[in-house]
Amino acid sequence: MNKKTILVLTALSATLVGCVNAPNGLEKEQFTQCKSIRLGGKVLTAQALPNKTKIEVLSYPVYSTSAKPMIDEQPNGRFITYLDGFVEPESLKDQFITIGGTLLKTEQGKVDQANYIYPVIKTNHYRVWKLSQSYYYPDDMWDDWGFFGRRPYYWYGEPEIRYYLY
Repeated sequence: MNKKTILVLTALSATLVGCVNAPNGLEKEQFTQCKSIRLGGKVLTAQALPNKTKIEVLSYPVYSTSAKPMIDEQPNGRFITYLDGFVEPESLKDQFITIGGTLLKTEQGKVDQANYIYPVIKTNHYRVWKLSQSYYYPDDMWDDWGFFGRRPYYWYGEPEIRYYLY
């Protein structure tokens, strides 16, 4: 054999070996054990089943410290979770929730006419948040020193409505 043939065969065998192995960090063994996850969002539907309650959630990012869903952010998908026992479905609808658990499997479903693959979470802990609102009147930039005294609410115009979870 000449040197050119040996070089081509060596390069070909190295390429084939590279195709067989997964890239670092993406090996199958990395994903065989379920990891704990924390997700949150708005409950879209809740359904009572025998011995459990099925919940479909519109997922929002959660704050790292409080675990509250970030209601001012854009939603980033949907997921399904099952709560052990009976939880009144009407008390959950349109509420915000944070769940902690493990990724269990996926389920086929539909969002309107589109097919959707839902991740299913086995819930270990959950918290339902209450949504509240407050009215905020911005400071009057022309009266920083209080020359005009305390003015009535109608002086300030429309208030800003701020929403928060507790």
